[in-house]
Amino acid sequence: LKPMSSNYFDPDWTAKVTVPVKRVGERWEFFYGGDVPVKDGTVADLTVNTGDVTDKEFVKRVTQEAMVHVLPEGTELYVALRDRSPNTTARLGNWPEKYPIALPPGTTRIERILLGPPKAKRNQPQAKLEGVADAVEKQGGLWLKVKGLDCCELHGSTVLLPQGFDPVQAVSLNHAFTRLSERYEAHRLSHTGNVYERIFYQDRDGAWYPLDDLRRGVLVGAERALMVAVWTQVETLLGWRPPPPQPKSLLKK
Repeated sequence: LKPMSSNYFDPDWTAKVTVPVKRVGERWEFFYGGDVPVKDGTVADLTVNTGDVTDKEFVKRVTQEAMVHVLPEGTELYVALRDRSPNTTARLGNWPEKYPIALPPGTTRIERILLGPPKAKRNQPQAKLEGVADAVEKQGGLWLKVKGLDCCELHGSTVLLPQGFDPVQAVSLNHAFTRLSERYEAHRLSHTGNVYERIFYQDRDGAWYPLDDLRRGVLVGAERALMVAVWTQVETLLGWRPPPPQPKSLLKK
């Protein structure tokens, strides 16, 4: 799984082409006739209507869902903000030691937040989302919901805001961003934002990456140890393959 991120220059990236194909006997042929001229061992994504798949168990297998605990309660995250307060310097707030990668243009402030404890359990059974709510209510932190081998979305517990906020707890990453934006981005008419691009997590290499990378499983340059571990767990849960041995360079010392 290697989606392309527009925020990075990937030295391994090459131009892609979409080829319409048709199943003929036991092979796939170019829709307009003839073989598809690709090298042996070429890997590609095949998109088909589920109604055209003859094995319903196969359909069930490739569409089943799983929830994976990605980051534990207490994990630090950093939020990128555009603070335009007068008489300010270029760098405000609490910047991490390593400069975040793919920082949004115009960022002048970074604030530290923590993944908090699980959300309070709902009293109304009809409002409960099976699977997602069950997992997030049992354990704080950040969860990745996947369907088949596609990343779907991140689900988080409560979030602890920096000192000085009252109340200190936000109910979600979106809520945390809104409250930070209301305080530090007073020039904005709306205080919503893309948390996947504006909030950063730390991988095991010590670098800070946007949550969007974690959500989509983007691997840029070298494979990131956290993502390798997450997708090994996903593939095991979905029964795709036994977990492969990790490269020695990614093993925790």
